[in-house]
Amino acid sequence: MALVRLVFVLALSLTAQASPLVPEPPVAALATCLRGDVETLAGQIGERNCYHPEKLERAAAWIEAQFAATGLRTRRLPVEVPAGEPYRCGKMTVWNIEAESPGSALPDEIIVIGAHYDSKVAMKGWHDHAGPLAKLPGTPGADDNASGVAVTLALARHFAQAPTRRSLRFVAFVNEEPPFFQTGAMGSFVYARSLVQDKSRRVVGMFTPECLGCYSLQSNRKRVWLAGPLGLPAKPDYVAFMSNLSSRSFNLTAAAAFRRRCQVKLRPCVLPALGPKVAWSDDWAFWRQGVPAFAVTDTAFLRSDRYHELTDTPDYLDYGVMAEVTLGLQGMVAELGDRQAGEGGTRR
Repeated sequence: MALVRLVFVLALSLTAQASPLVPEPPVAALATCLRGDVETLAGQIGERNCYHPEKLERAAAWIEAQFAATGLRTRRLPVEVPAGEPYRCGKMTVWNIEAESPGSALPDEIIVIGAHYDSKVAMKGWHDHAGPLAKLPGTPGADDNASGVAVTLALARHFAQAPTRRSLRFVAFVNEEPPFFQTGAMGSFVYARSLVQDKSRRVVGMFTPECLGCYSLQSNRKRVWLAGPLGLPAKPDYVAFMSNLSSRSFNLTAAAAFRRRCQVKLRPCVLPALGPKVAWSDDWAFWRQGVPAFAVTDTAFLRSDRYHELTDTPDYLDYGVMAEVTLGLQGMVAELGDRQAGEGGTRR
């Protein structure tokens, strides 16, 4: 991830009158499911990346099984990692995992919901791109990004039973973390490039659930000073939708739909792409292909010092609020998926 990824997601008001803090039974059940998925990835499996290929494959196989259990068509899509710099993991093939819910009326119009399932290898610093230290333990990646994968799985399970007019693609991306971020071996970059080559289909837009589990007060020494002036305050009572300028319309349309269905505060944030480091996550890969995209996030390192650390474990996440945000995203996707033909998106 890039240091200036000011993207921040699901959140919840910490005031007494904030009703999302008192989950109804369906919210409690969803919170239990989300916790179970996060604990599987970040607890039972743990660190998962190309430097621990057996754990990366275990995560891929588990996600594939979860998608397949919904009844959706599920595919493994290869991502090739070359030998040598900057990766230093040897030549290998790793996998994006995709499940599709075909559109009932507009099957050639696609919305992509995708989250990365790898976790960061040890490096000199928490934001370092200087090279892997594979002999040292890396992060188990609970918030970053088992939480995003858990939300993606929850949405896939719902829409397997409730298809929309447009097609929905649910994707677990490999190789989002450094040293793969913004390189040709980044899973979402490979996927987005392949997707837009099919000129018979129109990609309406994409969003990535990225760090969605933290809504409690945390130590935040990693916080960047300009986050507040950009509209991302320190108080952890909101979720952020982060995009570049060209994705502004898609971001704000989605934000309006989310607000109609969720009481958790939402802060859309649109920034110019001033350089390669002004990016959040897998949304960057779709920007590169001209596809509107945004990240949904709890603000990651702007909210918690556990980001990219050994302490990013399942036990500290706020699953009740995470469930409220997931239900808001569910309603948002339903509205975006049922909009009229030709609204938003790009044809390549």
